[in-house]
Amino acid sequence: MTFFRTYFNAIDVADEEKHLCPSSDFNPDESSGHGRKKPAVTKLSCLKVYIVTLHLGIIVLLAITASHIFANDTSMALKGMSWSPVQGSLQYELNGRHALKHHKSTPFSGPPTSQQEIAWAKILTPMYFAATEREMLSAGETVKNGAQLTGGDYLATLGVYHELHCLHQMRLFLYRERYYHNITKEQENYLREHLDHCMEALRITIMCHGNTGLYTFAWDSDASNKPTTKSNARSACVKWSSIKKWSYSRQLAESDHVVRPSYLQ
Repeated sequence: MTFFRTYFNAIDVADEEKHLCPSSDFNPDESSGHGRKKPAVTKLSCLKVYIVTLHLGIIVLLAITASHIFANDTSMALKGMSWSPVQGSLQYELNGRHALKHHKSTPFSGPPTSQQEIAWAKILTPMYFAATEREMLSAGETVKNGAQLTGGDYLATLGVYHELHCLHQMRLFLYRERYYHNITKEQENYLREHLDHCMEALRITIMCHGNTGLYTFAWDSDASNKPTTKSNARSACVKWSSIKKWSYSRQLAESDHVVRPSYLQ
């Protein structure tokens, strides 16, 4: 219906232009008795106006239709997103940071140090909060068999903390000579299963968010055996400070403890 309305509107505009143009059969000089008929130049000009207007209308229609299709696809996906109690507190920023240099360490990477352990502890804290029954149900979670706290609420965390926890566990295992130097074979098997789960969790998240920033390649020096990765891409990211602020406002109280259900005693 939108196509036909736009199409006929374009024709109506063209018709109005045609009516505004003087007829080629009328010559002002003839009305005074001094002129003679000229070629139908005016009629040809009005036809051109009609054709140009019609094509512009079609182009605009196609652009609007394409944008609506894209918007509808996006909105349909967003409509199915689960609610989260942190949504109203999130802030966003443009971020152009990239980890592309293998030899460059950050407060979270490189050989383990006590400063790195402190840095990791800070971003992983506070991991848990007390979710109300209403929040649980609003987020699509069931309270049946939920891990309830002494205050009556339910133990919960945000997905980002689970993913950071997984990343941290992988880091600890990477430097296991420092962190797991005395583990048994049974403990090592458990860790491998845990880390396999962690890799799958991170794979799902990475592919879900799908970073589309452009990464290119360049030669660092004449001695380079292969080009290195580089990027100037910027992404719209959640401000980590907004998540931390919300997390601290909802962190577990010292009196909150998980209550083991009586049927599991």
